[in-house]
Amino acid sequence: MNNKFLFLTLTLITTILFFSCSDIDKPIEIETEPTNNKTLFILSEGDFNKNNSTLAKFDIETGNVIKEYFREVNKRKLGAVGNDMLQYGSKLYIVMNVSETIEVVDAATGISIRQISMKSDNGGNRQPRQIAAHGGKVYITSYDDTVTRIDTVTFEKDAIVEVGMDPDGIEISNNKIFVANSGGLNYLNGYNNTLSIIDITNFTVEKEIEVGVNPTYLGKDSRGNVYLSSLGEYGKNNGMFQKISSNGEVTIIDGISSPDKFVIFENKAYIIHVNYESSYSVLVYDCLTDQIVTDNFVTDDTEIGIIHSIDVDEKTGDIFIMESDYITPGTVYCFDNKGELKYKIPLVGLNPTVIVGI
Repeated sequence: MNNKFLFLTLTLITTILFFSCSDIDKPIEIETEPTNNKTLFILSEGDFNKNNSTLAKFDIETGNVIKEYFREVNKRKLGAVGNDMLQYGSKLYIVMNVSETIEVVDAATGISIRQISMKSDNGGNRQPRQIAAHGGKVYITSYDDTVTRIDTVTFEKDAIVEVGMDPDGIEISNNKIFVANSGGLNYLNGYNNTLSIIDITNFTVEKEIEVGVNPTYLGKDSRGNVYLSSLGEYGKNNGMFQKISSNGEVTIIDGISSPDKFVIFENKAYIIHVNYESSYSVLVYDCLTDQIVTDNFVTDDTEIGIIHSIDVDEKTGDIFIMESDYITPGTVYCFDNKGELKYKIPLVGLNPTVIVGI
């Protein structure tokens, strides 16, 4: 459980509001020229155990949005708690945490090709979390202290390796898999503070190193350095942002407290900065110069409430900031690299979390 969830459960009301709308909503006004991508897929987590995760489809050229795209195409719901998603080849791989499946979707048609069970051999719960891909394989962390490797041709789980407590974030760099062992299920007794480094060739753990408390999100720069956002413990410490070199040396980056999810594009890290008593913002850090560029990425008058997630369009550099109050459908804001709003997609889904552009 992340710090912001602990905080929000103490402060937000528990009444759940239900909003109904047509599958195809009024087009969004796009004030700029279309980008290289024509379509965005937006994964929204939904609510815990409510089977209301959604995959929306947004047409950048027309502004049309289909909020229940997966359900419309496949005639069934996506499942419970869509935790992560990536595009690899022609397919989308969607991590369904509570449903304990990996949904494999054809990106061109939206049709589900395969639903891979993430249950253990004895039927136990794995609780898959985050996903990465490399060399024809996808790798998924799970809260049963494992990383699972899946072949993208056969869709079979061909190997599983044990790592630290409740692994979450995952990144691949220099033929090594970096895994953040958050200890997220142990939040009442204390989070974990280790990072497992796996040799990708023989798929075995090389070593485990100590990092900040509650390590959760990972990214990398062009030099192969891996960056880590450790969320800390609410009320005890604010967490930290760290750099891990290829040899496993860990450096604390000064000036970045209370980091949350982040993305790295062209060696700049866009980091959600959390101030639980006042506001949220996006801080920009230059990975090559080791300098904070700005503590507020948004340069126009756009007001954003609780920032739930952040993502980037790898083709254009557009930054997507996802807002959510954890009760009502959230809004996606698209900014150019100067921090100016291009467009927004309101009420797209409950807790929007990952965006893929094709």
